[in-house]
Order: sequence, then C-alpha cells, then structure tokens
Amino acid sequence: MSVHEAILDLGYDPTIREDGPLVRPPVPAALPTTATVDPQYLPPPKAQGTPRHVGSPGSCAAWASTYGLATYTAAAAASQSPSSTALQASPAHIYIEVMKSYGQKGCAGSRLASYLNLLKQSGTPNWQTAPYYANCPELWSSYDPNAATDGSFQIPDWAIVETSDLDAIKAVIAAGGALCYGTSLNEGFMKYEGPGPMTGPLNKVPNVGHCMLIIGYDDEQQAILIQNSFGQNWGCEWNGRRGYIWMSYELFQYLAQGQAMYVTA
Repeated sequence: MSVHEAILDLGYDPTIREDGPLVRPPVPAALPTTATVDPQYLPPPKAQGTPRHVGSPGSCAAWASTYGLATYTAAAAASQSPSSTALQASPAHIYIEVMKSYGQKGCAGSRLASYLNLLKQSGTPNWQTAPYYANCPELWSSYDPNAATDGSFQIPDWAIVETSDLDAIKAVIAAGGALCYGTSLNEGFMKYEGPGPMTGPLNKVPNVGHCMLIIGYDDEQQAILIQNSFGQNWGCEWNGRRGYIWMSYELFQYLAQGQAMYVTA
C-alpha cells in the first residue's frame, strides 16, 4: 500500500457484496427532477479522522450508517433538529461493538450491514454518552460496554437497492429518506471543492474504499448529492455548510460498490 493509499485507509472494501434484503421502493410514474432530504434533520458534517490522516481509524461505515443515516432518521421521525450531541447517534460505541463482533482487538474496516443490523436490534448510544475520538486507542479505552443505549436510534428495518438503479435511489430521497453506501474513490476526490458536480476522472485509487450518505439528486446537474465524513474544511457548500459533494450520475455509478442501504418501515 502506498503512502497515499494509507492516508486514505478509510475503512471499507468496495469489492465486497453486502448481505441484506434487496427491496426496490415504490417508484412514482413521475419522479421530481430534483429532491433532497430535509436539511434541518441532518447532523452537521464532522470528521472521522484528522487533517493528517483523514481515514483514521477506518470507521467510515459507522459514520455513514449511524452518525449519518440513524441520526437523520431519528431526527426526521421526531421533527427535531439534531444540533446537539445528545440527538446525534455516536459512531464510536457501535464501531467498537462491530470490531468485537469481528474478533478484532484494534481497528479495521467494516461493512455497512453490521451497523444496520445492530441499529435494528436496539439502537445505539448518543454522541454525548459515547463521544467519538479520531484514533483507535482512545476509541477502545473510552468504550463502555454498559453505556446507555438511545432507543430513538433504533431503526424498524432496512433494505438494499442497487446503485445501478438510479430511479430507486431517487424514489427513496423523494419520499424523504437517505441512503448509506460504499464506494471506491478517484484521484480527484480529495481535491473536490465544488460548486459544480465532480465528473471525473473515471479511475479508482487502488485499495481504497469509503462510505458516505446519499442525501439528494438533481437531474439538471445530472448529479447525486452526498454528505461526507471529512468535516467542514472539505468539499462544496450546501445549505450554508461545507462537507458535501455533488457527483455526476456517471461517476457515482462507476465508483460505487454497487449497493445502497435505506431504512424501511
């Protein structure tokens, strides 16, 4: 692995196939030409790593599924903005739970389905109860197996759509849902600043995979809107904050692992 690949060791293998139910949502005859989730229910973009190692400690799947999707789903259900840490699902506790289930004693990559299955079982502690640290030793030392679980982050169920099926992804978003997914990254990803969509290059950095949260689309731009976990010093501005990326439909489908997960009733 090169130095560049090591820095981008974000914690996902984009060559795997996730285990889960494939359920295509109802697709209206006429989808809106543009749609986003309600931004007031999204947690603010935060960073999973550090400026020197954006991928540390390899927790991107926890961020996309738990901090992103579970927080948004709970906030939308309660009609309450998750502006405080008490209303944000912590990626820390559940990440260590998944590491333990894998037999790990350190930090490693993981799968989105592992988190969604735990969230379906019982939810997870909020950020105030289980703060996140951008390094492996601190995540383990601060982990409390008896931390109080926040039931508001329990999801009723979840399902998979194929990223090749743009209408299915659009249908989830148009109905008010978000989706987490895994992807390869290209050589231009780290330098993206917007404001328009990233359209290329159509290449993949070897040995690098990442997970993010799909939150919108725009047919005029021919692009998907995504929330990342690199903090607010990266990406384009949307709804008054940076931390997002518009990615062309073509590039999105070229880089994507192949599946996106959403919460079902």
